[in-house]
Parts: sequence; C-alpha cells; structure tokens
Amino acid sequence: MLTTEIEKLGGTVTFDDISQLDQSAEISIIVDELKEDLFQAALPFQQIIDIGWYPEFSEHGAFKVSLISNFNWEKPIYSEKAKKLDRAKKCNQEHFEKSTNRITDRS
Repeated sequence: MLTTEIEKLGGTVTFDDISQLDQSAEISIIVDELKEDLFQAALPFQQIIDIGWYPEFSEHGAFKVSLISNFNWEKPIYSEKAKKLDRAKKCNQEHFEKSTNRITDRS
C-alpha cells in the first residue's frame, strides 16, 4: 500500500493483510478473508491509519478507513467507508496525506 511513504515519514506498518487480498476478485469470492483487522500503520505523534471490513465476513459490509489520534478509537480524526478495495486504497492515500499535513504542521 503506502509502506515506503509511511516509513519515510517515520512510521511503521504494524499489520498488513490487505495486500494479500485478490484485488480483481468480487467481494463474494474473498468474503472469508474480509475481517476487521486488515491494515494498520503507526505514524508519528500517536497517529494510526487503520483499515478493516465491517461487519467482518459479510458480503454486505464495507471497508472502513480511519485516521486515529492519541489512541482515541471512539472519535477518529477522519473515517470513510468504501465498498471496493480500490476505493479503500484511495481513501487510505487521502488519510495518509491528511496525516502528513498534521505531522509537518507540528514539526
């Protein structure tokens, strides 16, 4: 996903199962792999990018991409849902850019 960019920023990818998903497959084919914990990256200033599928293992679910600050999972800074993997990756890129702006503003 954004591993190189995350590492350049001083972050670490802590979990990445999303890269293992068949991006060309229909959701119904990969539904058994769609769980709440698909991707997570720790960024400077206690920020986390998190991607999961909610509700997990459901064809009717959606990817949820969130930017968390100070471990406040109840109130993400940004959060967006996407039905398709390519849109979830685009959301992830957008959240990463917002995070980058927050980090550079603090530097």
